[in-house]
Amino acid sequence: MGKTIALLHKHYSEEHLAEVMEQMEELGAPVIRAIWSELYGMWLAVEGCHRIRAAVELGEEVEIEDISEEETIEVQEDGEMVTRRVEELLEELTDNAPYTAIINC
Repeated sequence: MGKTIALLHKHYSEEHLAEVMEQMEELGAPVIRAIWSELYGMWLAVEGCHRIRAAVELGEEVEIEDISEEETIEVQEDGEMVTRRVEELLEELTDNAPYTAIINC
């Protein structure tokens, strides 16, 4: 353990969290794509808000896939997969980090 992660967004569904926890009990700890923030000294997750919360609840360690050096990535936005520039995504996540949930895991 020992990672600090800013979630992509603060809101979550208790019902969906319960479903994710059930799946995680079978599948094990999640791998979450994230960008390292030098400014905040923590990871900025680009996905997996429910998976991160579920891992903490179950005592599982979240594994980070560091995408900081990638040029572009595919992310889900409003239910659709889109290509985003990591540099622009980092800017957005950095601006949003003070307003979202911060999870220590």
